[in-house]
This record gives sequence, structure tokens and C-alpha cells, in this order.
Amino acid sequence: MQRLLDLEAELAAFQRQTLRAITADQKRQILQLGRNFSRLWTAQSTTAQDRKRMLRLLIKDVTLVKGADRKLIHVHIRWQGGATETLEVRLPPNRAEAVRYPEAFVGEIRELATRHHDDEIVALLNHDGRKSSTGKPFTVAMISWIRFKHGIGCPPIPTGALTVNQVCARYGVSNWVVYYWIERGYLPAQRKSGRPYTITIADGTDQRLRDWVVNSSHLLHKSQTPSESSAV
Repeated sequence: MQRLLDLEAELAAFQRQTLRAITADQKRQILQLGRNFSRLWTAQSTTAQDRKRMLRLLIKDVTLVKGADRKLIHVHIRWQGGATETLEVRLPPNRAEAVRYPEAFVGEIRELATRHHDDEIVALLNHDGRKSSTGKPFTVAMISWIRFKHGIGCPPIPTGALTVNQVCARYGVSNWVVYYWIERGYLPAQRKSGRPYTITIADGTDQRLRDWVVNSSHLLHKSQTPSESSAV
């Protein structure tokens, strides 16, 4: 134990002697390095090991605390001189968060969808130089996905226009009959991107289709319900 105490005393004396041996020029250089710490840190001659040593000389310990916001980290730094400092570091978003559209943008699409179809929304956004969450120009598929994901409907059909189901109910035929009429050009219909057919029927076309249904036993058979078929 005495030998250990003697060695510790010799070490302390040596350290005091070493500190006293620092010249005025060395002290000036040390202070100069302190004032140019950022330059010293980024110098090409400073290695990663040097930076670790510098941090150990400056910082006593670091404590990381995660609060209610899981993306916000509180960094408590205790410096060697006794001073403390707290920094807030926000973690980068993950891939799903990075490509998720903000609520404000979804609300904008919701409002546009009350008056415009998907291709029209794409044209408006791209005309203004807007980019998708992945940094690309908007496409119809992108807008359709946004509407589907957030439950955004299409613009209402024009006044006087009918849907396929409404035409089925009007003439008592099945869906495949209406699609057949559309494909053959017997029934004028338009289909905008992201929404079903809208059908406008003039008086002449209406009467021609009614006559077709009445005079076609095949269509009549298809349009009858099971109870009506048994009654016939």
C-alpha cells in the first residue's frame, strides 16, 4: 500500500511538472485549436480515432431520452467542465411515413374530386409543377389510389345521365345486355378515368331500346325474375 501511495504521489508530481513545462507558444497553439475546433474536426489530417479522443476530452457522458413523440429524441450532454446541455434530434421518417401524403394534400384531392375526374386532377397538379410523395409527376393511377385509400368518391354524374345499373332497372335487362349495347354503339355512353359509365339516352334511343326489349324473347327471358318465369 505504501508503495502504491508513493507511485501515485510521483505521478501527480510528474503531471504538475508537465503542465508547468508548457511554454507560452504551446499554450497559444492550444487556445488557437480551441477557437478553430470546427476546422480541426473537419481537417483531412484528423482521423476518426482522433475525433473519438477529442470527444472523450470534451464530453463526460451523453443520455438519450425518448418522449411521447417517438420520433423526437432528447440528447442530454454533460461536458467535462461540468456544464450541461440538452439537444432535440428528430429521427428521419421511415419509408412508409416518407411516402405518406399529408392530410392537407388529401383534403385538397378530396375537394378537387367533387368537380374533376382523375385525369383532370392529374393535369391540374402537373401544370402547377406539383410532385408526388416519391418526387415524380402525378398519374391517373396515383390519384385513383389516393381516392381509394382515403375513401374519396368521384364527381356526381351529370344531370339526366344514368349509370349502368340504372339503365338495367329502366329496361329490365341484365348488366351484360347494357354493356353489349354500349360496345355495339346502340347506347351512347362516356367513361372518364376513375369512374363508371355515364349514359345519356335521347327520346329516340329510349323508344328504340324499349321496342328491342319487347320484341326480343331472349332479352325478355333474361330480364324476368324467377317468379315471373314460372308464371309464364
